[in-house]
Amino acid sequence: MKKVLLLICGIMLSVGAFAQDKKLTVNAGFLFPSTLNATIGYEHPLSYGNAVELYGESGNHWQQPGSRFWKGYFWDAGLVYKHRLVRYKNGMLRFRFGPQFGADRQKFFMGLEAGFEYSYVFQNGWEFAVIQKNNVNFIHGDTFRNGLLLGFKIPF
Repeated sequence: MKKVLLLICGIMLSVGAFAQDKKLTVNAGFLFPSTLNATIGYEHPLSYGNAVELYGESGNHWQQPGSRFWKGYFWDAGLVYKHRLVRYKNGMLRFRFGPQFGADRQKFFMGLEAGFEYSYVFQNGWEFAVIQKNNVNFIHGDTFRNGLLLGFKIPF
């Protein structure tokens, strides 16, 4: 009986700690003005529900409906600190803030990213994330981008 109870407690502890593992993040969405965006990243958890994410991002910004689709591509990378604002039973609301660096049609830029992220944790440890994102970019024409991304976080 002791062994069975110890086994059940061990399984419950491992499932409870599963939500605090390192995660691979995959997001995609639409940013205003006229930008499609895809992001892949690595999230490292910190204490009290806070986290740090290192990400790479690619997107396409088209100026006119008749123009070539892949003419306005960009890529960037950044580091985002995620501060927990509210924790729910199976979810969490965080504030995101950090720098980013990248290139847009062979012109380099740097910028800042800020926004909010709500994530819902499933029983298997995967998370569904809704990210509201605001970018302010310096040294290139696409100065402001803001929008919504949807994605998943996969623990490993």
